[in-house]
Amino acid sequence: MSGNLDDIVGFKQLFLKLVKNRYFVIISLFLSFALAYAYNRYSTEYFNVETSLLFKEDNRLSTIQLYDNSYNNNENLENKSLLINSYPLVYKTLEDLRFDIAYFLEGNIKITETLYAPFILQCDNTSKLKGKRFKIKYVDDASFIFIDLSTKNEQKRRFNEKFFIYGEQVNVQYNINFKVSNDDIPTTIVKFQNLKDLALKYKQKIKIEKIVKESTVMNISMLTRDEEKGVVFLNKLVDNYIEDEINQKNLASNNTIRFINDQLEEMSDSLALIEQQIQQYKNTNKITDLSLKAQSIYTNIVSLETELAKAKTLNNYYAYLEEYLGKGKNLESISVPTSFGVNDVNLTSLVNQLIEIQIKKNILIDGGQVNNPAVNQYNRQTKQLILNIKEAIKTSKKANNLLITDYNSRIYKMEQSLSSIPEVEMELLNIERLQSISENIYTFLLQKRAEAKIDLSSNVADTKVLERAINLNKKAAFPNKERTYIIALLFGLLIPIIYLIILDLLNNKVLSKLDLEKLTNISILAILARNYSGNTLLSNHSPKSSVYEGFRALRFNLNTLNKDNSSKVYLITSSVSGEGKTYVAENLSIVFAKSGKKTLLVGGDLRRPKLYTDFGLNNNLGISNYINSDLDYRKLISKTNISNLDILIAGPLPSNPSDTLLDPKFSLLMQKMKDIYDVIIIDTPPLGLVTDALTLMKYSDINLYVVRQKYTKKAMLNYVNDMHQNNRLGKIYTIFNDLNENTDIYGYYYNYGYYQENEYFSKN
Repeated sequence: MSGNLDDIVGFKQLFLKLVKNRYFVIISLFLSFALAYAYNRYSTEYFNVETSLLFKEDNRLSTIQLYDNSYNNNENLENKSLLINSYPLVYKTLEDLRFDIAYFLEGNIKITETLYAPFILQCDNTSKLKGKRFKIKYVDDASFIFIDLSTKNEQKRRFNEKFFIYGEQVNVQYNINFKVSNDDIPTTIVKFQNLKDLALKYKQKIKIEKIVKESTVMNISMLTRDEEKGVVFLNKLVDNYIEDEINQKNLASNNTIRFINDQLEEMSDSLALIEQQIQQYKNTNKITDLSLKAQSIYTNIVSLETELAKAKTLNNYYAYLEEYLGKGKNLESISVPTSFGVNDVNLTSLVNQLIEIQIKKNILIDGGQVNNPAVNQYNRQTKQLILNIKEAIKTSKKANNLLITDYNSRIYKMEQSLSSIPEVEMELLNIERLQSISENIYTFLLQKRAEAKIDLSSNVADTKVLERAINLNKKAAFPNKERTYIIALLFGLLIPIIYLIILDLLNNKVLSKLDLEKLTNISILAILARNYSGNTLLSNHSPKSSVYEGFRALRFNLNTLNKDNSSKVYLITSSVSGEGKTYVAENLSIVFAKSGKKTLLVGGDLRRPKLYTDFGLNNNLGISNYINSDLDYRKLISKTNISNLDILIAGPLPSNPSDTLLDPKFSLLMQKMKDIYDVIIIDTPPLGLVTDALTLMKYSDINLYVVRQKYTKKAMLNYVNDMHQNNRLGKIYTIFNDLNENTDIYGYYYNYGYYQENEYFSKN
């Protein structure tokens, strides 16, 4: 409970110190808010623009099953994130938008980037302009100023002495053409940027993250100086990604169609030539149709030869596949076996795995992660898959060649049965047989091409734009003005607080009752307000003054301690001179005398006596004379103009003050004084300098140790604490002296209007 109270008191003390230094706090707050305003006003603003995409799960690429059931969806999303923020895609987007040319509007204080400049630059070739900056100032309808900022070369251009017409093309150096869009044209800076460097900067700006942990919705955002420019960039980036995704899907289908078209072109030429041969043969040999027997044999042979041709087509695909693998390029674009009717499950699975690995690797490389360990792993997997595919091709070709051999054998047997057919009819049969086989193969290829085209036209992106980036004209994400002002408020208060704390840490004086209570366990008996009047004695003060009331409180507290009237001698001391021990002794004597007590004020400080000067007396006769001669003690007592108050002056400085106080005659003197007076107040030398105070304490009932605010050093209290713990100070209490009247006992600022002036109000 005590600890909590100390914390509360400490907080209040700090708060009221801030109140005392309120002008410093106000200045600190004003400067902090002024800096915050300037920071908010003139800092480059950055806006947060964002868009969100939905990625479908279990994605497929065209006719290939790119991702099998073991494919991790999180890995898929990470790969897509890398692809969206890949260098090639960002570069292409910047190139499409012509962001290599940047426009800046020049204001009075800062320069602001803008998407919509007052004019549009059209450059045939910007390669020579990379890194250059130009400033264009509109002068009037007939002229403008063109400044090359790198050379500071300034030119005023006119247009053939004609008035300027908006929309008219203007030719200036560097072969730059521009059109002015309106007649209110601010000074504009044009900067030509390197697209490669710009793409790297934009890559760092883009942030991609999941909106919800378990969802496949990704949020794409970036901080940009021009909100409209950021919106245009993000939307174009997403459009390019979706377009690229569809193109990747169409790649395999396009390769399949290209391969089939090559085959169809060859078959078309063959069919045309065969058709001519048949017609020519019929005309020459005067024959129209085959006999029924020939037709029957012909049909069977054509059927077998069609299957034979299909088997040979498969061998063509195997040859194509081996050649493609041998090149080792664009492996993700291989036409899959199923596109050509190859039903080899093992080969199809291996090709799909190869395509999957290549796409994963390309995503990492396009994302700038060439050194990613996964790339090396994918390369190793690719080599192994190529070996496995080649082995599978050998197995498939072997099985396919067995079919070809079987078809050839069966065809040969059928051909033997044609020996009974006339030679003319036999020749026609061979030609028509070749035509039928070619037509069947041609039809087969047409069917496969149609399937590939249908597949191509049905390809859609696996990504859907949920929310496009839009210009909401919302407040800037940076600087955050509210947060800046909050920080300014905190700093405006923190600086004075730190300053006050540092002052406290550097301070070695007792400042408040709280300090005194922390530094010593000696009870505080009274707190005395500062005396601003310049009058040392209370007899010259208003009875209702705060100073007077403080000594009344001290008298009351002493009377409370002395309910049994066993104490009548009070000793006043301090650590060093200047803390107010004599002042306290004098005025405590006065308030006791005013209460009707017969009071004696004893000048126990034989070294630097002062009592006599404050009361207008002389120091010719006192304690030192009594000890060193046979004077009557009654001659030593001096009367004052205050009723009931007498003074026993110290007298001239003896040769050895300490021995004087130890003389038995002084002990007898003090005993006589106790018999005569109700209250005896002893003023002593400082406790920390000589032992006189300790010597005099054997005559006192209660000792009062004076501590002066902002004067007594904290280290002095350590000495007093040690003596108190060793029981060398008897019954002792502290008096906190010279407290500022605007400060209460804990150091709070206080105004108490009960008295005639701002009175000190003691919580005691």
